[in-house]
Amino acid sequence: MTSTTRLLWATATALLFHCTVAGADEPGTMATIKKWKTDPVELLDRPDGKVVATRRAADLPAEAERTGQGWLKVRVGGQDYYVEASQARTDLKLSGKPKCENLGGATGFAASRGLGEEGCEP
Repeated sequence: MTSTTRLLWATATALLFHCTVAGADEPGTMATIKKWKTDPVELLDRPDGKVVATRRAADLPAEAERTGQGWLKVRVGGQDYYVEASQARTDLKLSGKPKCENLGGATGFAASRGLGEEGCEP
């Protein structure tokens, strides 16, 4: 791989990571669960805590609170439990306007990505 190719991959990876993390774990915001990825789902007493119960995915609520650092808080049977966010497909939407980005030495589509789009911030 040439140094330019490595630079492009590193830039793309950094942008992807930033966009994924930027709004993913806003504590206190609600997430709509589209589908649970596992069945049964392990319910923990706290983030990185111990498993205190398991429930069928069909028995879990369709909404959860984002608590940050990759965890969702669900209320089941009047009690709060924590679930790894990776176990659920949610309605994740990044907040704010997308950035208009100039990728420096990139060419073609990559160089113009975001430039000229309505509603983007420079």
